[in-house]
Amino acid sequence: MKAALEEADKIGARCVYGDIEMNQTISEVKRELGILMANPSALTKLQYPSGDIMSMFGGLISGTTDPKDFVERIKTRDRAQELSGSLQQSFPSVYNVMITKRDIHMATMLRKHCSNGKVVAVVGMAHVEGIEREWEKNR
Repeated sequence: MKAALEEADKIGARCVYGDIEMNQTISEVKRELGILMANPSALTKLQYPSGDIMSMFGGLISGTTDPKDFVERIKTRDRAQELSGSLQQSFPSVYNVMITKRDIHMATMLRKHCSNGKVVAVVGMAHVEGIEREWEKNR
């Protein structure tokens, strides 16, 4: 965030928090996971891709993977796309809360606060494509 503030100062742009509040997202993810857990037949229909990223993601959820290590591993666009695709395939309702809903919100906030043509946006790599897609949709 500090880097975003510094870059915004350099170009005369404002910094605006454009994401959904973290507590709201966490609450919604917990709700979706609760719904999944309460319906065992739904769990059997889910697809569970394997692979390095999903293994680390599982470790992140279970507490066996250091969040900093996980973030470092997904800092490329390809790795973020791999994780997003796996999450979308495995847990579509959780993906909707964690990614899709936030992509739409962030794109809306960027457009709202970009009226002077200058904006500094710092977003997680997993959100870049979705924000770009939403931006183009609402041109």
